[in-house]
Amino acid sequence: MRNLETKKEIRKRIRLLRRELPQEKREYYDRQITEQVLKHPLFRNAEEIYCYISTPEETATSVIMKSAWKSGKKVAVPLVTGGHEMEFHYIDSFQDVSAGYQGILEPTDRNPADGSRGLVILPGVAFDRKGNRIGYGKGFYDTYLQKHPSLKKLAIAYSLQCVDEIVSQPHDICVETIITEKGLWKHVE
Repeated sequence: MRNLETKKEIRKRIRLLRRELPQEKREYYDRQITEQVLKHPLFRNAEEIYCYISTPEETATSVIMKSAWKSGKKVAVPLVTGGHEMEFHYIDSFQDVSAGYQGILEPTDRNPADGSRGLVILPGVAFDRKGNRIGYGKGFYDTYLQKHPSLKKLAIAYSLQCVDEIVSQPHDICVETIITEKGLWKHVE
């Protein structure tokens, strides 16, 4: 019988590895990942991008969002509304956000995205080849995506965040595509 790590153990281990990633490597990886996202058909064909605003520890999203605006796409970012609930609201620039839940940048004005079409670019701590994801433990994305099943799901991560197997729960939502600095780690048509 294999001894699989728990989500909590994986989360702790991967967050430490990610924090220890040297800044110059992180910036190089971010450029590699961004370049691949911008070329990917899921991004190119999406009219709306639902994207997290990255923290210094996460895979950077600012260039992805700027490119979306430049190409005429609508961009929506998360707003924590209480409990384990999150909504996405459209923004037109980084001037439209301020510190919110746990200091994370959130939209200052309420302009809700309907969640019926588009591409969600998900953050996460760890991913496996089946598309299972470990987030930060609050279930915000799983809850949101259960309510908006028509959205396409693409995760971006450093390759050090990719693990052999994550034990998933019935409420966990898988991602269709995972992009790392080394290329496509998982993709389902």
